[in-house]
Amino acid sequence: MDPEPVLSAANTEISRARRYEIGTVIRYRARGEREWHEGLTENISISGVLIRSERSLDPKTAIEMRFFLPVELDGEYAAEVFCRGFVIRSSKCRIPVGTFTIAAKIMHSRFLRQMGSRGYVAKDSMNGNRRLAL
Repeated sequence: MDPEPVLSAANTEISRARRYEIGTVIRYRARGEREWHEGLTENISISGVLIRSERSLDPKTAIEMRFFLPVELDGEYAAEVFCRGFVIRSSKCRIPVGTFTIAAKIMHSRFLRQMGSRGYVAKDSMNGNRRLAL
C-alpha cells in the first residue's frame, strides 16, 4: 500500500494564489439582489478577495462584485473588474466594532474598460469585446 503524500508548508504555498494587499472600494451584492453594498478590499488574488464591510453574508452565498483596479493611466483608472463567485466565510471583526470580513472565491471575472459616460467595453476571453450600457 502506498503511503499518503506528505504536505509541507512549501507544497501548500504552491497551491495558494498570490495575494496582493490592495485596499480599494468594492461594491458587492448577493446574486439576485438589486441593491449594491460597499466595502473595502483587504487583499485580492486571482482566485478570491477579502472584503471588510458593515454587512455579513452567509457561506455559500452567490455573490457579484465590482471594483476599480488602483492602477492609473493618464489620471484615469485603467479598468473596473466585475466578478462572480461565492462566499467562503464571513466573520465578525473586533476592531472596528460592527464590521465583518467576507472571504469570497472568484469563479468568473471580466475587465470593464471605461469608454466614456455612455458605456464600457467588456473584455471577455470567451466572447471578445462587447459594449455594455451600465
